Amino acid sequence: MEKQPDIQQRLLEGIRQKLPKGEKLAQVMMDVLNLSQDAVYRRMRGEVPLTIFETKILCEKYDISFDDYGTFRKGQVTFSYNALTSIELNFENYLIGLRDGMRQIKNLEHPELWMSVNDTPLFQLFNLPHLTRFKFFFWAKTYLKIPAYVDQKFKREKIDKKILQIGIEAHNIYNSITTHEVYSHETLRGTLRQIQYYFDADLFEDPTYALELIDNLQQLAHHIQKQAEIGRKYARGNDPVSSGNEFHMYFNETYIADNTYLIKWKDGKAVYISHNILNYLLTSDPFYTAETEFTLQNLFANSSPISVVNAKDRSRFFSGLERTILNFRKHVEATLDM
Repeated sequence: MEKQPDIQQRLLEGIRQKLPKGEKLAQVMMDVLNLSQDAVYRRMRGEVPLTIFETKILCEKYDISFDDYGTFRKGQVTFSYNALTSIELNFENYLIGLRDGMRQIKNLEHPELWMSVNDTPLFQLFNLPHLTRFKFFFWAKTYLKIPAYVDQKFKREKIDKKILQIGIEAHNIYNSITTHEVYSHETLRGTLRQIQYYFDADLFEDPTYALELIDNLQQLAHHIQKQAEIGRKYARGNDPVSSGNEFHMYFNETYIADNTYLIKWKDGKAVYISHNILNYLLTSDPFYTAETEFTLQNLFANSSPISVVNAKDRSRFFSGLERTILNFRKHVEATLDM
């Protein structure tokens, strides 16, 4: 029988993940629990169990549910998620959640992200903020039927500076973390179909705004291609950095079923799965993360690396995307008699 992970060690690791960068778990436990250094290290090594009172203090201090660290069983997984009501379904709170989640990942020791992308690479969207605003509007109005959006058409407007800054912060953190990302023929085409749906259904306040979003999508494709060529992520309009920001891009010729994010760091793994359009599920269940890693490894093994190497395959991937975008642009222009 496979050995179960130690609950106390899992709990302490969960607390460690929540600590701001630079804070040490041992010092935090000394301060919060009023224990000596020796007493803390004996608990960290598992030589002495945490008391019920100590466990309660730590769970309340770091907003952790002890139930999440109970016995792990194959076929039974505990997920945490950010309820839609908690983000109040507005763009600012949605971006705050993304940014804060990326901060937690960044604070881990040697973090990496392994991602399967079935349509739009969310964090790359921040290179063209108006596309991000369109995606949120589309989800809120068309999928979630939020009352405030029911009678609205999508219109051209400036993005609030505060909201833009939050998006930039999330994007910069993403750019600073090494990522391995696998794409397919569907990449960005779902967003293009959403623009097409709004154009054909007369859901743009100004129909010509569809052309601007199409141009944004084309610019995003060009920027992703440039990042793939050098194997590094950087914000559009900036100069690429000479080190760090590693971007490992792969192309899968079949079909990618979902958006899955596997987080790996020195001492652990966790999995995010997109859920309910605007939401995600998160788990660090060792059985589930191991199976997810196995599945993603197979997906990457059956995909072609197209960052830095394989210029022919990279060109084929982006040329096909460019043709698809330009063909729809011609359709919009013809409809508008431009």
